[in-house]
Amino acid sequence: MKLKDIFNKENIKSFIEGNLTYFKKELGGLEPHIEEQIAYRLALCHDDCVATGECKYCGCPTHKKALVKKSCNKGERFPDMMNKEDWKQYKKENEIE
Repeated sequence: MKLKDIFNKENIKSFIEGNLTYFKKELGGLEPHIEEQIAYRLALCHDDCVATGECKYCGCPTHKKALVKKSCNKGERFPDMMNKEDWKQYKKENEIE
């Protein structure tokens, strides 16, 4: 992997977003539907990305990558972060409790 592959606009944006959301989460400032989606993402990635500490798709730190709105796996594991209504519907359709 080359530096130009790492330091691109999308990766820099994701890095900033993930870190800002992380600090907001630590301060208890995230909405419940966002917290649920983060927990869902980490549960789906428990056996590989969480175990190694980095996303198998992009190499970012797992616990911060799970906080970013855009999914780096093109929906293979989970979709982009959803609003409250869409998340409620997604849970229903996919039988997520």
